Amino acid sequence: MGFTGVFRCRPAIFLSLWVTLFGAIFSSFINAQELSAYEVMMKVENRYTGDSSVGQYTMVLIDRRERQRVRNLRIYKKDFGKDNKALSLFETPADIRGTAYLNFDWENQDRDDDSWLYLPALQRVKRIASSDTSDSFLGSDFTYADINGYELDWYNYSFVNESESLDGFEVWVVEAIPKAQFKHKAEDATGYSKMKSWIRKDNFVQVRGQVWELRGNKIKYFNSTEIELIDDIWTTKRLQVIATRNGRQEHASVLQINSIDYNVKVDDSSFTTEYMQRGLD
Repeated sequence: MGFTGVFRCRPAIFLSLWVTLFGAIFSSFINAQELSAYEVMMKVENRYTGDSSVGQYTMVLIDRRERQRVRNLRIYKKDFGKDNKALSLFETPADIRGTAYLNFDWENQDRDDDSWLYLPALQRVKRIASSDTSDSFLGSDFTYADINGYELDWYNYSFVNESESLDGFEVWVVEAIPKAQFKHKAEDATGYSKMKSWIRKDNFVQVRGQVWELRGNKIKYFNSTEIELIDDIWTTKRLQVIATRNGRQEHASVLQINSIDYNVKVDDSSFTTEYMQRGLD
């Protein structure tokens, strides 16, 4: 993010402005350098992503022979105070049309998130148990936990590298390992033994990730690209995950934003199990 346009001002005013801006930038730089690994992840967690949004997405599933399956979906999100709700509605192809996923992310960490999946073929809503959130999200390499997020305070954080260059940007590299008292709960919820994140210092966007699965000698690699300011909100338009076993790629998935509108009116009734069953009517 930067300044645009042409500034015209008297030399003394310009000098004063320059000193003020330099001081603010230098102060921000010093503060950023002094952040702990936990504080970095807190800023990632608390980064403003709009009070609501409606987006059109494409999900691409890629097998080891590079064959692709393409799905189109619409995602609604809305903040309810400190709680967040999201609804995903699959529109195409025909064999998945009408499938819907609803998630309630509660601020209270003592309360498990609530999730439901609607499958039109069965004409019923299935509740996703907290022990099942490490499962694949509708055949993709994303898990329900990847889609929902995870509890920040379940983990200990440390810097792998406090300053690294990635794609021309300075980043922190942060490792997350479950705390002893939350180890069982964290591993059940995510299926991961540890996680590593690359965080841009200029905007606190995660641009790369690596997770170690508990079983099967599997590692997944996440990569965020096409990061743009949309309505003054930093937005990752393309997220790819590559699943590997013993160092060899097995599968990959891409989630691409085609369009997104922030801070738009989204009716509260959209976030109900009843709406899931008629969302594309």
